[in-house]
Amino acid sequence: MNKRILSFISAFLLYGVFAVWLLLPHKDKLTGYENIFYAFPVIASLGVFVLSRRYAASFFAGLAGGAVYGFGSFACSFLCFHPFASLVYAFLPWSFLPAAFIHKYLTTGEKTTGFISACLSLLPFLFFIGCFAGAAHFYLFPIPTGSAVSAQNFIAILNPAGISADSFSVGFYHAPLGAVAVGAVLFCKTRRYWIAILSAVAIFLCLYKPILNIPPVLWLSFPVLICSVAIASGLEALILSGKADSLWLLLAPAVLILQAALTAMLAKGTDLSLSNSLSGVSVAAVLLIFFIARAGLSLRFLRVLILYAAVFLDIIVVTRILISAIF
Repeated sequence: MNKRILSFISAFLLYGVFAVWLLLPHKDKLTGYENIFYAFPVIASLGVFVLSRRYAASFFAGLAGGAVYGFGSFACSFLCFHPFASLVYAFLPWSFLPAAFIHKYLTTGEKTTGFISACLSLLPFLFFIGCFAGAAHFYLFPIPTGSAVSAQNFIAILNPAGISADSFSVGFYHAPLGAVAVGAVLFCKTRRYWIAILSAVAIFLCLYKPILNIPPVLWLSFPVLICSVAIASGLEALILSGKADSLWLLLAPAVLILQAALTAMLAKGTDLSLSNSLSGVSVAAVLLIFFIARAGLSLRFLRVLILYAAVFLDIIVVTRILISAIF
């Protein structure tokens, strides 16, 4: 069997088992059509998993990036609203695939291929607008149109497990947060400027008034998606880093330490024992990889074991708390 197909099936099964494990204890509160919520996190995660393979070849890196998008704090908020909103969010990563992989099917020059890819980058925006404009035509408003962006939408970056269920708070857990910074640096070094442009457009739309009945807060889906792909790229970079790369590896623990410090400052009186524990595990994992790279050692299996144990422990523990808060 083709390796890519096998990895896709493996990811599908893992995401599916995780979704069932999370939601099955609350099956009594999911009635009728709401049972479709089992499928949406899997579809969303698989979309990012496939998309991230364009930028990171590692199976585990793609698996983590997909889980951050499909099961993170922002995604969990959709479970509080009409399933149509979850459906759009779940299929958004799939709308990026033509732009990401068109180069494999064209024999045109580099500039022509780049132009076609840039045009296809508009497809996710057209998909997003078309879905919500179409829903409004049938008087379906899955999320209040006036839902605007506020500071509340970014609390999960500091304390992923300490948010209200329906806040649409952007968060990347603890361990993956450091990988966002590393992935962003890689995107800059490889001159993937279109990613910055897409993010800037989405952020502008977040801060602007509702357009075509799309709640501004939902435009945060685009930065969350892009950061999830950056996480996959950053995690793979941490695993593959060598002695020459060891210094910039410190960017990841620096971000995690800053996160913990800001959380302690801004969340006084809140129980941060879990958050601090997960941050500590994440920092320790990245520092161990730093020392391995600094020593000029490969130890690939050990790196994978250390890093992804911290990443997936973080995802499993925090997501279970988020789901319990919703139901």
